[in-house]
Amino acid sequence: MVDLPGISDDDSSTVDEEGTGSSINVKKVALICGALAGVALLGSAVVFGPTVLRVTQQNDTTVTTPAQVGAFTMDSSDDAKNTAEYVRDAIAAEVNLDKSVGAIYKDQAQTVILVAGTARVWKPESSLSTAFKAISDDSGAVRDVRDVDAGSLGGVMRCGVTVDKEGEIAVCGWADNGSVAVALFPGRPVADAAKAMLELRNAVEHR
Repeated sequence: MVDLPGISDDDSSTVDEEGTGSSINVKKVALICGALAGVALLGSAVVFGPTVLRVTQQNDTTVTTPAQVGAFTMDSSDDAKNTAEYVRDAIAAEVNLDKSVGAIYKDQAQTVILVAGTARVWKPESSLSTAFKAISDDSGAVRDVRDVDAGSLGGVMRCGVTVDKEGEIAVCGWADNGSVAVALFPGRPVADAAKAMLELRNAVEHR
């Protein structure tokens, strides 16, 4: 083995272009790089660890459409089923839901169109915004969106209003790391729609 100038078997310093020993210690550099990598890995774990944990915990989320939810009764007519399926297909395609359900409920004289589905949702707020966009038409997007009580299931739940030819319609939706849902509440104020959405969510979403 040829001995390079400035480097012995016990010396870990590098060599500069002139062949003299460099002041940079290779072992020290390696230790510093390793420490920086460890800090970066720890930072990633702190930032992304809770999200990964929630996604894992909510991976078994299911959604159903009970025939009765409080004062709400499912409309099982063919017209209702076709309307619910149309809305469901539009939202499921935009949000990339694995499994989804759609139903129309009636509370006295008022109607609720509900679509809910399951998936691994890494960014609930973004997925809910996408779901809101999916139900928007030429009249415009869902506006005046505000946070409302999400209940014990957590995640994010928001309500706003959209417009059709008959006027304003309250829109509410929820999203967590295992599910996304949107409901239309024609003829109902946003505050009442938020309460109704929470009641429906507690009956529809299961973990």
